[in-house]
Amino acid sequence: MPGKIKVKVLAGRNLPVMDRASDTTDAFVEIKFGGVTHKTDVCRKSLNPHWNSTEWYRFEVDESELQDEPLQLRLMDHDTYSANDAIGKVVISLAPLLAREANNVNNTTAPHGGAVMSGWIPVFDTMHGIRGELNVIVKVELFSDFNKYKTSSCGVQFFHCPMIPPGYRATSIHGFVEELVVNDDPEYQWIDKIRTPRASNEARQVAFIKLSNQVQRLVGLKAAELGANAVIGYQQDFDLEGEAGVVARAIGTAVSISPIPTPSQQVNIPPCTQQDKCEPGRGSPRHARHESYGGKEPVQTHQHAQNSSLNASSTPMGIHRRSSDSDLSVTPKGGSLNTSAGNVGSGGGAILRPSMNSNNLDMLEYPFLTMTEFPPGFIVHIGGTVCARSVKLAETEGGARGAWWAELRTELRAHARALRCNAVVAYADSAAICEDVCVLSASGTAVVINLDCDFNAEVDGNNASSGSKNAIDELEAESCSVAHVPYSPGAGPYRAELSTCGGCRRARVPAVLLATCSKPNKLVSYGKAITLTAVAARVKRRPGKPNKYR
Repeated sequence: MPGKIKVKVLAGRNLPVMDRASDTTDAFVEIKFGGVTHKTDVCRKSLNPHWNSTEWYRFEVDESELQDEPLQLRLMDHDTYSANDAIGKVVISLAPLLAREANNVNNTTAPHGGAVMSGWIPVFDTMHGIRGELNVIVKVELFSDFNKYKTSSCGVQFFHCPMIPPGYRATSIHGFVEELVVNDDPEYQWIDKIRTPRASNEARQVAFIKLSNQVQRLVGLKAAELGANAVIGYQQDFDLEGEAGVVARAIGTAVSISPIPTPSQQVNIPPCTQQDKCEPGRGSPRHARHESYGGKEPVQTHQHAQNSSLNASSTPMGIHRRSSDSDLSVTPKGGSLNTSAGNVGSGGGAILRPSMNSNNLDMLEYPFLTMTEFPPGFIVHIGGTVCARSVKLAETEGGARGAWWAELRTELRAHARALRCNAVVAYADSAAICEDVCVLSASGTAVVINLDCDFNAEVDGNNASSGSKNAIDELEAESCSVAHVPYSPGAGPYRAELSTCGGCRRARVPAVLLATCSKPNKLVSYGKAITLTAVAARVKRRPGKPNKYR
């Protein structure tokens, strides 16, 4: 969907003095997006300029360019006989406006007119810091189309929080998404030797913003291909490899979410009046429905509808994998959400329950989740922390870096399966670079997850049936089961000290349990929590002496 950007510059304030003779500034603004640049009029001899023009500066670009390119506003001081001096710069990412406008385009009931951002924005200079403020209005409008070969991810929301965000409920978990982009570092280009330090700093600043937007767009595109509308636990990192370039990495968990209905949006069926009950001869379905809800007997229709809706949605939509080119033939397909149409009770709205299939879970290329907090009952057993590391030499080929991380994730998946676990939660990766040496690390917590867990148990706790309450009571009865090892004592992948559980006196638990995820709510803890830190440093080798650690 192509889009249109409208920008209006209203005023500036607290600008620095650029003309020493008059202690004023002749300010104007250059508005740039992509390869198009507009200029405002020059407001002479004022440190608080006002541009009274009603003109909108317009840019019509493609949707992928809308997501990748930032909007740049450069505040300049006009000089008649010399080059114009740069005061500072404002760089605006349009991603929040695009997400809001894409939702308006997809929602036929929402008012259309574009997403708008306005206010005072600080003007930043890479050499002198904050240099005043600009009052601007930015409006983004998208034109809806049905291009199946689109290259943008407008409408996919990104959340850095490690859980389902408040105000939303999960309808389906699609799995792990990742992306990696390699680009040249402007600081190591030949032109950096002849340009000014300010120009070098700004070139690197814009390059980082473009890389960030591009990798986010590609991750969102993969999530959209899986049928998701959000990425939870989104993490983004930059690896500075010197002359080899800059690597932008991003990971997240693709999920489908929907807003929780507000009380004003809940469906309430009015009870019948006494007049409707007593008047005979009205056999219309409307009055029959009123009679069924207005009787003195306990209402069973709601419970029946709830049970029938759960039975109708018993076929789960599972986690979906991101396929490589070599295994497209075995990729599980799916694009619908598993929803329940019933349950129109006091809680309002339909119960939207994320469901997963064990067959699809086994077929996942990487059964990883970047989230760290989960509802009660989702984690059945914690196997322990799994990690993998490798040492590589920085190269110029961008494709090699993707293979490096694929090796680490494959090793991490093998460690989890050796612990008899079916998923890795709280997954994270990092890179440490020293000159041409790259140390890559990936870690997470191997767990056994419950494929039938309801992510909305806490949200819909008031509407839970007696059966679900009994299930929660059973989960709370054995709060120690999360710490039980998922493998038999003699079948572990390594020698470990196991002891009998002090809670149930039946299962086996490890002496020390290491995990990178948050403590499950049902796991009882005693005492005061403290922070532990361990550091291992290698002493430089001396001639004739072995290596030592300290």
